[in-house]
Amino acid sequence: MDIGSGPQHTRFSLDVLGRYVCNTFDEALASSDPVARANAQLQPHSAMRPFDFIIIGGGTFGGVIAEHLWFRSTGRSERILVLEAGPFLLPEHSQNLPSLGLGTEVWGLSWRSNSDVPFDGLAYCVGGRSVLWGGWSPRPLDSETPAEAWPKTVLDDLHSARLPNGNNGYFRQSGQQIGVTSTNDFMFGDLHSALRDQVYTILESGRVTEAVPLAHLPDAPPVEILDTRPTLADLAALLGVPLPSPLPADPGQLRDLEQTLRKKLKLEAPLAVQARAEHAGFFPMNKFSAVPLMIKAARVASKESYPDDVSKRFMIVPQCHVTRLSVANDSDGKRVTGILTERGPISVAPDCKVIVALGTIESTRLALLSFGEQGPIGSNLMAHLRSNIDFRIPRIALDKLSPTVQALQSSALLVKGKHNFKRADGTLDGTVGYFHLQITASGLDNINSDSEAELFQKVPDIDTVYQHLLASDSHVVITIRGIGEMEAGNPNSNVSLDRDPSQTDYGERKAYVNLHPSAKDLQLWDALDQASDDLAVALAAGHNIDVIARNPPRMVASGVAATALTRDLPYVIRNGANPNGRRDGLGTTHHEAGTLKMGDDPNTSVTDAHGKFHGVKNAYAVGPALFPTIGSPNPMLTGLALARRLGDHVLPPPNPAQPEPGFHYLFDGTQHPADVRANWLIANTGRGGGDFKIVDRSLIAQPGNGIGLLFYGSEQFDDFTLRLDFCLPHARGNGNDNSGIFVRFRDPRRPELPGAPGPDVPGNAATVGVDTGYEIQIDEEARGDRRRNEPDGSFYHRTGAIYNVRRRGTGPGEQDYTNTQQLAAGQWHTYEITVKDRTYTVYLNGQQSTKFTADPSDPNERFRGRKHSEDQDSGFIGLQVHDGTVAFANIRICPSP
Repeated sequence: MDIGSGPQHTRFSLDVLGRYVCNTFDEALASSDPVARANAQLQPHSAMRPFDFIIIGGGTFGGVIAEHLWFRSTGRSERILVLEAGPFLLPEHSQNLPSLGLGTEVWGLSWRSNSDVPFDGLAYCVGGRSVLWGGWSPRPLDSETPAEAWPKTVLDDLHSARLPNGNNGYFRQSGQQIGVTSTNDFMFGDLHSALRDQVYTILESGRVTEAVPLAHLPDAPPVEILDTRPTLADLAALLGVPLPSPLPADPGQLRDLEQTLRKKLKLEAPLAVQARAEHAGFFPMNKFSAVPLMIKAARVASKESYPDDVSKRFMIVPQCHVTRLSVANDSDGKRVTGILTERGPISVAPDCKVIVALGTIESTRLALLSFGEQGPIGSNLMAHLRSNIDFRIPRIALDKLSPTVQALQSSALLVKGKHNFKRADGTLDGTVGYFHLQITASGLDNINSDSEAELFQKVPDIDTVYQHLLASDSHVVITIRGIGEMEAGNPNSNVSLDRDPSQTDYGERKAYVNLHPSAKDLQLWDALDQASDDLAVALAAGHNIDVIARNPPRMVASGVAATALTRDLPYVIRNGANPNGRRDGLGTTHHEAGTLKMGDDPNTSVTDAHGKFHGVKNAYAVGPALFPTIGSPNPMLTGLALARRLGDHVLPPPNPAQPEPGFHYLFDGTQHPADVRANWLIANTGRGGGDFKIVDRSLIAQPGNGIGLLFYGSEQFDDFTLRLDFCLPHARGNGNDNSGIFVRFRDPRRPELPGAPGPDVPGNAATVGVDTGYEIQIDEEARGDRRRNEPDGSFYHRTGAIYNVRRRGTGPGEQDYTNTQQLAAGQWHTYEITVKDRTYTVYLNGQQSTKFTADPSDPNERFRGRKHSEDQDSGFIGLQVHDGTVAFANIRICPSP
């Protein structure tokens, strides 16, 4: 077994990054499976528990949701395992490093297709295609996610500026994460400004067929993200241009100036690049990839759990290909019970959630193998239509460019297009399709070996670098890449299992991909090619151009009119018969989508509005496979938004505090930590009995040596109603969560009264809650007291009960316990506890769980459950630290008159 080995020496390097970030398969099993731990000859560990989340695929979207779950569970104990088929390759995006030219190092194709032009396949490595992608991340228009195709709740969460909990909407969140909401200071300079001004003038004069007018587009991401209206100075700063001096005095002219600045910002390329750090003293992330996120999570988790992995919250196992999911049929639906991999099986605990995060086609294949071929799994396959034209224009064609500029510069801009579909007779059919043009330009200096490396890090799309090497001090190379959406619901496009029994991958059938353009797809493709040519002709401004073909990059025409582009780069797919074709083969864009479509109807969709497979209790998917429609944008922004949304669904933050008549908050998550610590005090345990962390509007128990108590020291109470929310990371199983709410106990800072019961644990003031108060229990396993050899399962030890009130009934000293709920792990639940005189009534999630009236004849009642008016040292409330990282939020109280 491979456990605890150090970094490996290769012929050229010491694999420090791989070893310090990743774990072996044996290490993951030995940290979560008692049998595997015994087989590894490691000592049993009481803190061992299975993984709570297993992510299949450590690429772009798997890496993002894994890190998001790790971050969401800060201070808690949820464990996350990432299984990645490829190795650890790079620590960040390849363009953040000197020119590597990785070529085909980690690319693999694990399916067959009908296409004559083969798919590029998958990047088998930690981070997946996020270490190699181009970075273009335009946000879909509202009309590109139509309400008739997407679940309403999804659209509300994606497009909203603010969510009901006060957080940014998910498009905003994903834009902030990858950097597109930041000012585009990655692209600047004379060439960029001149090209942007020229494209602006071209579009405003209507010279590009079916380009969406800039006035009809939403604000650019750096403007949309602002919560206050930007000033003219703000807009000019985002563009990197000076304001006119003096400013016009006429209000109408000022409004026109503002609109001009806003419209020019809409041309800025939405690139996933952070060229400037968010905070002083920090390095910027540069071009986004998922790898740095996973590295941070893995290293922090390693430090937290040292020296034993049993409590490590985040593990990445590379070179572990998942072949199939084992599924059981429970009475209430299917459940994933195990994961089969090339290195052996992994069992899946009942509360564990399995998230499929492979590429679209491989995620679909795994679903077909594991859940069956019935239903819509594999239908609705879409990709992007893509064309490229590369050409050189003389620099004098850019009339706003100073002739004195002599420095290699680049520019990136984006133009949105919309095509109105026509019937065969030429009339409009009332439907539309979307495309966009990605414009990249380089020039103003001759290219040499040094500037080639510089260009590698400037040009967004790595596959266009070689065309741009033809730039010079007299010519600017321009690439216009047109990308269009494919029609959803095409019955001729789908993913199935290969019917050829010889076509297998790791012993399981490969996928077979049918991807055919519809008549509307071909019509849209023509429209985006025409728009590209219109823009090229306008940019040439009457000057002749040089036409560049691809693969290999070469001049195919020199000094020709721009109108010759249609002839020299025809509207056909580039292949052996058409080497100068401008169109890329279907499937070469890496943007496959739609085959695990989300929706509310299981008959027409594969997953629900959160990405959970219909009919499977604990299996989810992330990535563009979920998209009902694809739109023209790269799927990165939407895919990340849905991944973050799923993370918040399976590990939700507490609801924001809301005012309630008569109640005041003892903790609402908005107070300064110092103020919380001034009001909420830790009882002296004498031996490190645990504490609480303040994380994301919640108080999270941090167990220590023995039980602990966090009590509210600033106020004491007589009769009251107490309401709060709580969350159990591990509701059931070995080492499950155990906590409680103590009410009406004596001040832990005061000495015990003579004759009082206890102390339950000598020397631990936290047990004053046990001795002099009542505990409303939280324990789904109803664990007995091990000190007294009590069995598990007694009702008076279960969630919703008054702890240790052992007689069941409605008389004095008895509790009427009626709770039958099974609390879900990772979700927020509510308690309402009403204390009036000697009667305690408890509501769990709105349902009465118990009612208890203390027996006045009990001699301990002289000391226990006393009102503040009866004992000046009594009437406190508090939260128990026992087992597990139970979280509490929204603690509010309404004292009775």
